[in-house]
Amino acid sequence: MRHFDKLYVWAALGIMLVLPLLFMDYGPKEHSELNRAVNVVRYMSADRQLKRTAFRLAYPEGTPEAFVHWMFSPMGAAIWPPVAGGGEFSHEEEEMLRKAGEPFFPSGVSVVARNPDADKGRQVVVRGDDERQMLVVEGYLDPKFSPVLVKEWRFSQK
Repeated sequence: MRHFDKLYVWAALGIMLVLPLLFMDYGPKEHSELNRAVNVVRYMSADRQLKRTAFRLAYPEGTPEAFVHWMFSPMGAAIWPPVAGGGEFSHEEEEMLRKAGEPFFPSGVSVVARNPDADKGRQVVVRGDDERQMLVVEGYLDPKFSPVLVKEWRFSQK
């Protein structure tokens, strides 16, 4: 019986030592702010989020290009997540919203539609590819050069 007690203690210690490894971020650190902005666009374009908006009513065809048009319209821009450290919320409120799963656009990264804006520095460009039913998001450190990252995902037309 004493042998099993020791075994449980060692098993519990082993689990406690391995558990933090499961929560570590192994994603690429390169261009982390651009990746965060891309993830916010992915969050906004998810079907579960679009069901909470008027997008499907305003654009019944629900194409990727229609989403881009809606996202940058006054109706779509009204539900954009806030900018991190943008002064809209106190630090404590931001932390509470983050813990609740609310995404924040990173400060210093612009989000633009269709084509890079030469007047803005770091930016993500959102465009729709209706032919392939894909949403394409490109990340630029400098709009004069090629994008440093390109992410695509299928846009749901439900």
